[in-house]
Amino acid sequence: MNREQLMDLTFGMYKTLLSDIAERYENNTQYIVSDRVGYECTRMEELFRPLWGIAPILKERNLEITFNGKTMPAEEWITDVIYNGTSPDSPRRFGQNVEGKIQTFRFANQGITEIAGYMLAVYFAREKLWDPLSPEYKEQISSWILKWATIAIKDSIKNNHYWFPIICIEVLKSLGYDCSDADEAVNAGYNFLEKMYLGDGWYCDGAFGRFDYYEVWAHHAYTLLWTIIADKNTDFYKEKAETYKKRTEEFLRFYAHYFDENGGIPAYGRSISYRFAVVSAFGLAAKCGCDIDYGLARSIVTRNINYFFKESIPSKDGIFHCGYLYESPAFAESYASDGANCCYTEGFFCLLCDKDNPLWTTPEKPLIIEEKNYLIECPLDGLEFMIQGDNKKNGVTLYNNSIHYYQSEFFEMRFNDMSGYYSKFVYNSRSGFGISTRDTTASDNMISLYTSDGRMSSTRQSVDNYYTKDGMMFSEHTPFSNDPETIIKTCMIPLWDGYHVRIHKVILSRSYIVCEGGFSIGYTDDQFVRGENVLTYKNMVSSIEVLAPCEVEYKSATEIQPGMHLLKPQAFYPSYTTPVLEKGEYTFATSVYFSTDGTLEEAPEVTIVGNIVTVKQGDIVKKVDTSKL
Repeated sequence: MNREQLMDLTFGMYKTLLSDIAERYENNTQYIVSDRVGYECTRMEELFRPLWGIAPILKERNLEITFNGKTMPAEEWITDVIYNGTSPDSPRRFGQNVEGKIQTFRFANQGITEIAGYMLAVYFAREKLWDPLSPEYKEQISSWILKWATIAIKDSIKNNHYWFPIICIEVLKSLGYDCSDADEAVNAGYNFLEKMYLGDGWYCDGAFGRFDYYEVWAHHAYTLLWTIIADKNTDFYKEKAETYKKRTEEFLRFYAHYFDENGGIPAYGRSISYRFAVVSAFGLAAKCGCDIDYGLARSIVTRNINYFFKESIPSKDGIFHCGYLYESPAFAESYASDGANCCYTEGFFCLLCDKDNPLWTTPEKPLIIEEKNYLIECPLDGLEFMIQGDNKKNGVTLYNNSIHYYQSEFFEMRFNDMSGYYSKFVYNSRSGFGISTRDTTASDNMISLYTSDGRMSSTRQSVDNYYTKDGMMFSEHTPFSNDPETIIKTCMIPLWDGYHVRIHKVILSRSYIVCEGGFSIGYTDDQFVRGENVLTYKNMVSSIEVLAPCEVEYKSATEIQPGMHLLKPQAFYPSYTTPVLEKGEYTFATSVYFSTDGTLEEAPEVTIVGNIVTVKQGDIVKKVDTSKL
């Protein structure tokens, strides 16, 4: 895909998207999926999140939108919205019901998060969104934004949220406004954000530490935006900009391994609905002149964007739903809403690069997975995960030991669906994953315990004592917080030809049932074939086979609740279940397989002799002493 083709695709999407949003806004349509901050911020999300990537369209084309039987230039409608929203006399003013300290804090932080999209559009498309405005309009809008940005920066949520008021303030400065009253708070924000950098291109998002696919735009996209919009005459600009660019270069060299040949990734973690915001940093890195492989960056950006247009089940008007590849509100966070899916427009930052930028003049290159198979560890010491690419067999697999939702006492991992997002043993670009519901535990790529009466079940949640040694990943977790003496210790061994092996030492303080699942397969018709422990759907094959200390019951098609799978509306996975096991220690050695080439390869040879589990696959031989787990 070249730049003009992407521009055409984006233009058509924006025309429909903004027309739909304008009609909902003008008609005061009630939101169904709302932000926990409230309906006001829900409305602002839908109005302003599309503006993150709209500037190139406004700069180069005449974008007109149609709603309620009338047509008008998009920039005029955007100006009407921001003017009415910042007018103290307008019934459509923003924050009109904000009262009290807590509400002010919440509205300032979330409201300015949304307004940042507008301010970036102003910066990059100033000739349409700002220069034509009267002095009175400019003063009203800028004063309102400065007021709330100052509140937000002085009392920010302690993570990447600092970037949003910083973006607003930096753009206001570029427009000639005095923002000196916020300087002290802005500098404190820079200091906090700097403390989140851990090395090797990786940041954590807050003091609690959180690592997921959100990383690429929660920090790298925003740092690169800063290098573009910040005042280049300040004493610290040059050093800070170079630092940000070097970090992104380092991160993207590793991050490029996440992408499958069709542009999909092993998505996991928060903000799934943001879709191809995951490629935003590649386009911005090109805009900033970073030292990157431009041909590879172009392939990643265009294939990822095309992946969502090609693979999604769209709404009737062709706009993306709240979900990932289909309408699934379950995949919206509590801080997201009907309008939050518009955040996918961050992927269009690549269009800020003009036609002469190397991003568009360099021929597309094959993705890394198309040129070789790989199994690499994250370079950051202590962040224990591996990325495996095997294009012929099953795409990109992320072996997961510590990329989980881990917010200390602020948000404990107490819900099954959050462990589904963050704590599966593996995530895969072609398999996806399921999340649990009130009556269905999604144990795909997870080991679970059920109470002997079947009324309670566990998931793999926060993991402890995790480390990687000799290509094997070790971890342990406590299935039930009210039974701390019941522990599952795991050694996971990545292999090849679609296989990996999980060795579990299950220590039970009372009687439980053990259940473990393999890779899920999403489907859209009934062409699946069930074996004893093998599930086949078209060219996808998933199997699980276990050496267990007891007889197990295999189920080749364990169901994920409809609408609760990342890639398809319905999904199955193979699993096994034990009878009730009494108090004691048990060893399980599970061979797990997934392929998309329609074949079931020979399983690795797994034996258990005493405490020693031996795994053989070709020349690979791994021995694990379970007494030392």
